[in-house]
Amino acid sequence: MNTPDELEQFIIKANNRALITFLMQNQYLCNEFICPSCGSCCKLVVYRKNVDGFAWRCLMNSCPKFRSYYSLRKNSFLDGLNIKMQYVLRILIKYGCRQTRHSIKTNLNISDATIVKVIKKLIGLIPPTDFFENKLGGPGCIVQIDETMLNFKCKSHRGRLPENRTDSLCIVEYNGNIKRVFAQIIPNKKQNTLIPIICRQVASGSIIWTDEHKSYQNLRFFNYIHDTVCHKYEFINKNTGTNTQAIESFHNELKKEIKLRKGVTTDKREIFLKEFCFYFNNRSKYFSSILELIKTLS
Repeated sequence: MNTPDELEQFIIKANNRALITFLMQNQYLCNEFICPSCGSCCKLVVYRKNVDGFAWRCLMNSCPKFRSYYSLRKNSFLDGLNIKMQYVLRILIKYGCRQTRHSIKTNLNISDATIVKVIKKLIGLIPPTDFFENKLGGPGCIVQIDETMLNFKCKSHRGRLPENRTDSLCIVEYNGNIKRVFAQIIPNKKQNTLIPIICRQVASGSIIWTDEHKSYQNLRFFNYIHDTVCHKYEFINKNTGTNTQAIESFHNELKKEIKLRKGVTTDKREIFLKEFCFYFNNRSKYFSSILELIKTLS
């Protein structure tokens, strides 16, 4: 089962016992459960009163909870999701293949609320994007930086509402193509807001390319090599080759995703950025990265 399609076909065809065995073997479910009352290992038994058809059961005679049943979803991603495992896994597969929520709903014929619940739980497992321990760039490496506005114009609207405006600082590591990206919501574009973020995420000695925004003018005093391009006259500095084309490309991808979702509400933009950066930084192995996320609770 090397591809998403092969995995989905297995999930569709497998009975509950085979699926549970597969999930345990691949660390999506715990393969052992300790009774919280007596500390003995419970036994996996048939249990008709839940959607899984199986449960853990304590069979220690001296235990106060003798013959009590426990969900086999304990300490796993599936815990708290009261729908069939098959549907949860198929939602994750389609999400990992970048299908839209509407497409998932159409293909699986399940409620939008169920899809949202599963995806929301998954996004909650995505770690914040932070390169402090392994910073972007480095001596001789190019890093491009620019800000962007996350709202977009709807076809039937005119302009953008000021109270709906959200700015983001975006940073990309570039070496012929974009290697890694970072994005963070910012309250303003002042130097004392931007510089600390840059210093936390970008290694000293990096070559930083930006436009001529005044907030970047002192970057050279923070042990960076700073070059600029004036977009009023050119997109590529004809003398140094400095440009912000990679960061603009990232902005385009970011805004394309916002448009596909028909906008992202102000209160969800920070979570959206975290989700999108995780996708972009793992885009060559996104599906497997999603599967790794749901192993973290096992």
